[in-house]
Amino acid sequence: MLSLAECYSACRYLHIAAVMQAFGTALFCEYLAPPALRAGLRASLGAPLRVLAWVALASAVVLLGLQAGQMGDGWTQTLSPAIWAAVLGTAFGTVWLWHMAIALAAVLAAGHGPMTAIRQRALLAAMAGLLASLALVGHTAMSEGLRGVMQRLNQMVHLFSAAWWLGGLLPLLFCLPLLRETARPDALRALIRFSRSGHAAVALVIFTGIVNTALVLGHWPLDGSAPYQRLLLIKIAVVAVMVILAVINRYAVVPAMARHHPAAIRILTLLTLAEMILGNLVLILVSIFATLEP
Repeated sequence: MLSLAECYSACRYLHIAAVMQAFGTALFCEYLAPPALRAGLRASLGAPLRVLAWVALASAVVLLGLQAGQMGDGWTQTLSPAIWAAVLGTAFGTVWLWHMAIALAAVLAAGHGPMTAIRQRALLAAMAGLLASLALVGHTAMSEGLRGVMQRLNQMVHLFSAAWWLGGLLPLLFCLPLLRETARPDALRALIRFSRSGHAAVALVIFTGIVNTALVLGHWPLDGSAPYQRLLLIKIAVVAVMVILAVINRYAVVPAMARHHPAAIRILTLLTLAEMILGNLVLILVSIFATLEP
């Protein structure tokens, strides 16, 4: 049987992954895809976005219960109204109450039936609110004053840029088969827009990650014997591999695709899937070391 801490880490991963994926998908569909592709992407990704919104809401509620169990005496306290009330009375609880309300708004925005532009933009705004409020809990919320403000703002940028990058990979996969069809010009335009905007997202992920490390640890994580620092080093290594794959995509595969190289679409699909897998590995690592002492 999984321990309470292990369940908390697993649920935290599901929550962050769902929020990031929904944010990146909605952002890609509404602002990176050309107008000719948006209706088709909404039709294809409307159901997954709805599922992601429900996962975000359910996992937010479960996380509150697991937090209550950690604050109390274990599993028996996860459903205790008194412990829940005590958790909601903390700084974490205040933020998380708003967080769950925003998650509910995301579910209402996703609604039922075909996804419309208005509903998808409302869902995007709700997911942005969830990302922003995630920066107000955890290690970045440990400091007060100007340092605390800097940590929270930096973490917000870190989360937004990571969701922009990782979350956009799924709708990108939906665009790649269109490169073999009559919609090729629009699909190629979406690919190039995502690739260009990805420069900023990747740069911000790296920069804000370095700032986070400096603000939380105060030094480079060189102590491999400390669990937090060891997992952080693994995360840095995985992100470095992802950056290499992104560079290969942008400067080798995309130009070959523009020249109609027959293998380019297949290579880009495989590399994009590899980025998605590695990105989820990063989120798993973050979900684990976020519960550890720096």
